[in-house]
Amino acid sequence: MQAKSDVAFPFAETALARSYGDLSEATVAATQAALTDTLACALAGTNAPGVGEARAGFGRQWPGGTVTVWGGFGHAMGPMAAVMNAASLHALDYDDTDDKVPLHANSVLLPALMAYMEERGIACDGKDFLTALAVGIDGAMRIGRAGGPKARKGWNYSVISGGIGTILALGHLGKWDTQTTVDALGHQLAQTSGSLQSIIDGSLAKRFQPAMLAKDTLFAAALAEAGVDGPRNVFEGRAGFWALYQDGEWDRDVMLGGMETCSMVTDLSLKPYPTCRFTHASIDVGIEMHRQGLRPENIKRLKIMPSGQAVNMTGRDFDHTKAGVVDAQFSVAYSTSVALAQGAMKIDDITIDRIRQSPVGAFVAEKVVVEANPEVDFLSMSPVVVEAELTSGEIRRFDGPDVSGSPEKPLTRDQLFDKVTDCLGSNDAAVSAEELMASVDTLPEAASMAPVMDLLARPSTRAKHSAVA
Repeated sequence: MQAKSDVAFPFAETALARSYGDLSEATVAATQAALTDTLACALAGTNAPGVGEARAGFGRQWPGGTVTVWGGFGHAMGPMAAVMNAASLHALDYDDTDDKVPLHANSVLLPALMAYMEERGIACDGKDFLTALAVGIDGAMRIGRAGGPKARKGWNYSVISGGIGTILALGHLGKWDTQTTVDALGHQLAQTSGSLQSIIDGSLAKRFQPAMLAKDTLFAAALAEAGVDGPRNVFEGRAGFWALYQDGEWDRDVMLGGMETCSMVTDLSLKPYPTCRFTHASIDVGIEMHRQGLRPENIKRLKIMPSGQAVNMTGRDFDHTKAGVVDAQFSVAYSTSVALAQGAMKIDDITIDRIRQSPVGAFVAEKVVVEANPEVDFLSMSPVVVEAELTSGEIRRFDGPDVSGSPEKPLTRDQLFDKVTDCLGSNDAAVSAEELMASVDTLPEAASMAPVMDLLARPSTRAKHSAVA
């Protein structure tokens, strides 16, 4: 028997004890909104650059399986289906964020949880699934926040924190005991990794990092369920999670306080734009400038001043003649200029054809400057200041005090519907926004997850569509 001194034990025990009745109405609603949002993002990304190529490669190497590859691409083994579904989900960088870390809570969690449910044949009702999902979202956010972001290290917090939250969700859905869950957390610790270098280099590998960790969580689950013990001091050990990823600094109250109600789920942000979250406050400003009648042709020089970390993540030089889709997703100059030009930022704006052909690219190269605002906390998403020198000689200042989609400025139901519509329409999905939202809305009364799974299995109407198996 392992000593139970590590915080992994109360962390696991509290998560496993959760029931649907523990969740507030607000937490249930936030979990449903996050599920709707995440599935829409996944169905939008099935044909994104790199995803189809990976799907074909994985299908050749590891054929067969019983788990649905979303978008109607057949079936695969659980870990492979989780990889392919997670890659689709994260490809457009449109999926949810915890702005205080930051991390994409569902990017690892949802594909792994649904693959585990389907491959194991777990007959859960809608309430059971929503509870497990809330447990996982809450757990991932707690791990990210308890240690606080260490931006200088270059860790990708979506994957290192997301994998931990996923284990809690798998354990809850699988009705594991505490020891099995701690063993699985230990196996996940042994596999955890994730670098921001793929973002820095503008590589398509960025969209596969959560996918790799989704696969790993299923391996961790299989080992723990087979009785193979994992490291016992998961978090507080000499080479445990806190020492390895957070310099030994963490807050026990943040990690455990409020777990009884999954209280952090309501603090999750849903993205209004398909770009890095650090660009969103500036996009909000660009849309407001457009609303006030300004256009790129009215501006001699545009100066964008976000936080230091926003500059690190999205302040790179942008050459539209060479940039890839990841470069565009992580360019505050490009995304803000698109918003200024057309009063919106949509999925179709992050395509190679649009990047190459849009006059916005030349505007960015010639007239846009990005500088860190020393008066803004280094890691903050907002506020942002944008200064526009007009061709008339007038200088105007625009402030973005908060960011759309955050708990302080949440997406409305209508805005979420518009996002889901953009996602599904951009990829010719064979699912309507009304159908997807209704299937999630009715989960608390649903006897199974079959209605949702049926929608995910529908094939896209795109001619280039091809199944894995």
